[in-house]
Amino acid sequence: MATLLEIYYDLSNDFDNSILANIPGPAEIWHQQELLYRIGVLDTAKMFGKTAPQSADPKDLCWHYQMMDAFFQSLTCERRYGLGADENLKKQRETAHGNLLQVIQDYKKRLGSFTPGSDAGYYKKTITNVIQTVLPVWIQYRQTYVEIEKEAAK
Repeated sequence: MATLLEIYYDLSNDFDNSILANIPGPAEIWHQQELLYRIGVLDTAKMFGKTAPQSADPKDLCWHYQMMDAFFQSLTCERRYGLGADENLKKQRETAHGNLLQVIQDYKKRLGSFTPGSDAGYYKKTITNVIQTVLPVWIQYRQTYVEIEKEAAK
């Protein structure tokens, strides 16, 4: 089964191939820019997982955590626009945004007193878990702005 990132790449490539035959309309362009945004976020999160230091020394881990945390924090306040929204959709957006903020606050609280002990791989496992927890909530949040149907991928 394809990963979400692979599905997004396929959808983006379909768009690129389709513009050879037809000029896309505003809705298709809106959809494509959202796909490119999500691809960038998922690729960056993947990179954070791969680059997590294998160390038990907090000095080696701090810079990585700070960069990842700053990146996730930025996701809570950027691109907060979408096609017209009725009151119900606005409430869904607010709820999804609140859920994202809560997930981020939860990992910050847990990692605020992080101690890897002597396990050099513990940080990487922990960060991978954080990434796997944040991204689904972020995707759910983004879906309230621009819905991307995963089933549309070929």
